[in-house]
Amino acid sequence: MDSADSFQDLINALMDLEHQFPARFLYQFSDLDSHEKELLTSCWQNVPLTRRKTFMQDLVSLAEIDPILMYEEVAKVALDDSDAEVCILAIDLLFDAEDRRLVPVYLRLLKDPAREESVRAAVANALGPYIYMGELEKLSPQTLREIEDTLLAVYHGDPSLLVRRRALESLGYSSREEVPALLRKAVALGEDLWLESAMFAMGRSADEQWEANVLENLDHENLSVRIQAVHAAGELALQHARKRLLRAIDSVNDEILWREIIWALAQIGGEGIERKLDALMAFTEDEDEIAFLEEAMEMLKFTEGQADLDLLSVPWDRLEERDRDEGDDFEDDDDDEDYFSGERFDDEEWLRYVDDDDEDEDNDKYSFGEFDDDRFS
Repeated sequence: MDSADSFQDLINALMDLEHQFPARFLYQFSDLDSHEKELLTSCWQNVPLTRRKTFMQDLVSLAEIDPILMYEEVAKVALDDSDAEVCILAIDLLFDAEDRRLVPVYLRLLKDPAREESVRAAVANALGPYIYMGELEKLSPQTLREIEDTLLAVYHGDPSLLVRRRALESLGYSSREEVPALLRKAVALGEDLWLESAMFAMGRSADEQWEANVLENLDHENLSVRIQAVHAAGELALQHARKRLLRAIDSVNDEILWREIIWALAQIGGEGIERKLDALMAFTEDEDEIAFLEEAMEMLKFTEGQADLDLLSVPWDRLEERDRDEGDDFEDDDDDEDYFSGERFDDEEWLRYVDDDDEDEDNDKYSFGEFDDDRFS
């Protein structure tokens, strides 16, 4: 039998701990109708906790593999689960939903002091995309302001450092006048955890005022800070980071940092990047690495195409006149030696909430262990 005869059969199988839940049934929980959702809701808390956890973990894994699967209705049922892990898995499934009806649910969870720190941090993280929607006028100004006000209150008053940091990171999308001062304060604290969050938020800001802060931390000794600075350089398309990132590729021994550098370069664009990506693809035989480099090449083509469109809109006659009047004081750093000839050569945001790194700052949450390729050993 490839499928259950009825949705009730699926529920019965979910409740039955004496037998393994058939993996083929997972697909039938995609895109539930209102009656099926109501039936699942009525029995959800009666499903044994161990089964609820493994069930949600399986849905998350399947959704990552097959984006056609729609588990949002199941996630909405699980969102009020009393278990923190199940609730967080539900938020994970809903991270890209852009469902305005989730906002009041998220705000309620975030303001609930009885909820575990990990849940509140996950919710604070999940509210970031809704601020972005508000900035694009896809949310009402009232809803946007309510989200921002709540995150600001959490930033100033939540007892958890992790939750306050996640609130600041989500506020990176906001154009509220209070936010730049909060980012400057996070940098001034001189603490790596706050600096990491500041870099992440700056990358979301679309504000070039943070260029100096980001460039300053591209070589930071703390790996987490450095990764977020590289990420921000890509998000902000900082041209002055390009050469430094190209230089860094062959000396990096951490895979996440290496991938962030590649992706940031693809977002920045400019001389030497396409040649470097070609060289990297010629060097590696790792299929996952090749697939990633091909994606980066596609991003680079998109970036370069956008740059060409921008050039068409430049008032060249005015610029030439301005340059004659003012002179060209810009020092081009692209004329010295060539760094591109070596033979060797981001939804990840969601994962930020799961690492409670407040307890042990020295615990490297980006550690990968062993790799077949000795560049990452």
